[in-house]
Amino acid sequence: MNKHIMLIAGGSDPAGSEIDGTCDSVYNRQHSFGNLLARKLYYEPVNIAVAGSANGGIVRSVLDWFNNNYDPGDDVFVLVGWADGIRMEVPFYQKTAYKEEWDNHVDWYSYTHDDYIRINVSYKGNGKREQEFIENYHRFMVDNKLYLEIQSANYIMQLQYFLKMKQVKYLFVNTLYMFTHDHSTLNWYKQQIDSKRFLNFEDNEESFYFKYQNLGYKNPKAEFFHHGEEPHRLYSEHLYQYILDNNLHVTYKD
Repeated sequence: MNKHIMLIAGGSDPAGSEIDGTCDSVYNRQHSFGNLLARKLYYEPVNIAVAGSANGGIVRSVLDWFNNNYDPGDDVFVLVGWADGIRMEVPFYQKTAYKEEWDNHVDWYSYTHDDYIRINVSYKGNGKREQEFIENYHRFMVDNKLYLEIQSANYIMQLQYFLKMKQVKYLFVNTLYMFTHDHSTLNWYKQQIDSKRFLNFEDNEESFYFKYQNLGYKNPKAEFFHHGEEPHRLYSEHLYQYILDNNLHVTYKD
């Protein structure tokens, strides 16, 4: 095999945002739980996580990385930290230039991100036109949470089956709340998810942010709800042990 790569994808938590008080930095990424995990398993970390990403954008970034970089001779392990289950990315009227403004230390950047605007419940937008655009989608998000969680389940399945088809090793984790509805339509999708390779996917309190918030960890350097160095270190150890216990790092097994 040529290279041993851990591809780390997701939003701000896998990027290590605000570990040092800044949105993005080399230090943040080096001390994020994904990069720490990669080094424990002797993989080269390739951290493509970008702050604010929705789950559709996370999938797209992984697929784009594979389209542009994947060598079947490489040993690749994919770690995905999924975002909020109702967050959205919507095609926008202008390029958004996220890399230059927010994600300038990403290891590899999918420029497909620039065609979309990221919409979550806590971001109102920058400028009148953007704010008006986002406001309409905020109303949609509030009224259609079940639909958006079903969409997230579809994104998870899309990437799950892509990686299985490629026989690429992977582990999925939640960083925020994912599924909040007990509904037969959503439950059908959840039954298709490989729970061995998606750690505690139905337990929102075990998601990265809330797990360590509930344990009392606070980051005085953070402006926007991000953990400091210690929770990232502890979570990397937690994931490391889970991977070893389930032999997820050795060879691909369905």
